[in-house]
Amino acid sequence: MINTKSLKVRIPALIIMLVVITIAGTSYMSYKIFTDDIKDQILNQNLIITDMISDQVSLYLSSAQDTVEYVAKYASHNDMDAIKESIDRLYSNYNWMDLMFFMTPDGRITYSNPHNDIIFRRDYVEREYYQYMIQHKKTYISKVFISSILDLPHIIIVAPIMDEKTGELKGIIGGGVPLEKIKEIVEKTQESFTGKIYVVDIDGTILVSPNQDHEEEGMPLTRNLIVNNRNIDLQNMLQDYDHGVGEYSENLENIYVSFKKIPNYRGMVIIEQNEKYITGQIGPLKYRFLSGVIFVMIAVLILSMYFAYTITRPVEKLVELVRGLSSNFDSSTQEVEISNKDEIGELELAFNNMSKELRLKMEALRNLHKREYDIKKYLNNILKSAASGIIVIDFENRISIFNTAAEEITGYRSQFFINKNLDLLSSHTDLPKEIFKNYINGEGNTVTERECSIKKSDGTIVPISISLSPVYNDDGKVISTVCLIKDLTRIKALEEQLRREDRLKTIGELSSSIIHEIGNPLAGMTNLLEVLKDNFDEKDLREELHSALREEVNMLNNIVINFLDFTRTHKNKPVATNILGIINSALNILSSEISNKNIYVEKKYPNKVPLVTIDPSAVRQAFVNIFKNSIQAMEDNGRMIIEVKNIQEDSQKILSISVLDTGIGIIPEKVEQIFNPFFTTKEDGTGLGLSIVHKIIRDNHGTISVRSELGEYTEFIICFEGEILDETINYR
Repeated sequence: MINTKSLKVRIPALIIMLVVITIAGTSYMSYKIFTDDIKDQILNQNLIITDMISDQVSLYLSSAQDTVEYVAKYASHNDMDAIKESIDRLYSNYNWMDLMFFMTPDGRITYSNPHNDIIFRRDYVEREYYQYMIQHKKTYISKVFISSILDLPHIIIVAPIMDEKTGELKGIIGGGVPLEKIKEIVEKTQESFTGKIYVVDIDGTILVSPNQDHEEEGMPLTRNLIVNNRNIDLQNMLQDYDHGVGEYSENLENIYVSFKKIPNYRGMVIIEQNEKYITGQIGPLKYRFLSGVIFVMIAVLILSMYFAYTITRPVEKLVELVRGLSSNFDSSTQEVEISNKDEIGELELAFNNMSKELRLKMEALRNLHKREYDIKKYLNNILKSAASGIIVIDFENRISIFNTAAEEITGYRSQFFINKNLDLLSSHTDLPKEIFKNYINGEGNTVTERECSIKKSDGTIVPISISLSPVYNDDGKVISTVCLIKDLTRIKALEEQLRREDRLKTIGELSSSIIHEIGNPLAGMTNLLEVLKDNFDEKDLREELHSALREEVNMLNNIVINFLDFTRTHKNKPVATNILGIINSALNILSSEISNKNIYVEKKYPNKVPLVTIDPSAVRQAFVNIFKNSIQAMEDNGRMIIEVKNIQEDSQKILSISVLDTGIGIIPEKVEQIFNPFFTTKEDGTGLGLSIVHKIIRDNHGTISVRSELGEYTEFIICFEGEILDETINYR
């Protein structure tokens, strides 16, 4: 059985294929150029014929025109007898025309040769040539008319007789060129021409037809042609072109057209040649050309087969030795006899050198393989011992490494995910797949860190931090993604404990203010009750005191509700929230401290703000801490400005909240440290307040930054993005 993958088969086949393709391609291009050249020669010959016929017709009409102008020139003396004599003499001696006449300025023919009495019974004012003469008073060659005198088709040539003194039109000399004369010019060429020759006027009316019965003459010639890669009908061709070539299709055959306008006449000579005629001229040459190509191809194929054999035979021998070497590698080194000094000989020499060195290379390869195995085993031990979960995802989104720590965090064995698609891990652990989006598309080129929650195999929800980083090969191409997972259960518990402690501290600080706030309404209520006791019988005063007591009770109720709402523990569940309500609620909680220090709070709110998806309780605690820091940083009669703005960045909405106070400011060196845990500038501070604020804002997909000028101001800027809903609310 023939091995089609063998060089013994493939090299001859390749050489034969290249030879056949080369000869076939060259032959086709040569044949195409040759046939196109013959076609161009035939079309150019047709164009020469149109030039010749149009020049002959133009010369004939020019000679007739000269005759008419000669009679008109010498008839300017208005001697009718002399005019008649000139007409008769020229009619007898020149055969350009078979009709000559004299016409008065009012359109009547008073003399013609030959004569017909019809001239006395009508006028010719409707004739085109008469109207042109009256308007322009110049020599004119008309369209074809059926002459009323001879009742035959004529081209009428007229010239004006002008009064030399006044310049007035005294008469018109006319001559009729018989259409038969034009036909004779065309028919001389048509006899030896295989195509069709037409003469048409400017309207496309056929004056001379190639058909023997001449039935087409007097009818419009209709053609839709392609001229200069432009689709055009005959009428537009007559208007736009003086000469050229084109083509059109008729009965699934191509007709080639050559055309040229007749000088000094509004008409055109058109020659049509059927494609079959051109093909017939090429046909005999095609068979001779094809025979030569076949002969050359056979000769080249024979030489190619011999040349291929001289190449493949030494290679085949060398392959046999290589197979023997591979099957008995541990035997002594084999050598091949050098047969030639060409490239094949160099290959044989290279084989001898290779077989000597191959044993050494294989021994080194065994050692390298053992060393690689030891390194791989060492790395696997490191992965198993790592405290963080390590998951490696290859470029096909399959999980290739899933270490012991990852098993403990997820509750799944590594065999469940190894060599499986990332979708399986995402579906079983609820790990957000969008985290991997850029890395799946091959676009991730930086380290990405994020916190989220996953579901273990037993259904337990575990908070984790996940860090993604790409792995590159030597060419800088991303080949995999390393995913580090840390269990944040203990850290989250500690953060919650710190948050509760900060909350209790804030509650303690607010308690004295709340007691003061409660004391004022209670004192007012006591006074009102004393007044009511002494004046109970006065109805109007009783109602007024009753209304005042209700206001004091409502004020007391609002203070208690706001305080209880702040101290109540809420589950961390994000909901669509009006951020302005959160801000106002935090301000209400601190209203006593604001009032005690006589701080002016300026609110700059837009008419509409979008709802944001946040944890209202946690974010309110953050704003309470921020406002409390601002209040404590200011002296009495300070000013706090709260500005809320809607910002549009690309297709994303951002809600920005700025809190600016006129306090003492922060030392520039310490601005970047204020969100660090346990960092404080107060003697009795814990350093947890702003750290917890930073954590709350970040957990709610927001950002917080600070700007400060020592002794001037401090401004906190909070932005929520990515979770903003389309729904907006009005706030006034």
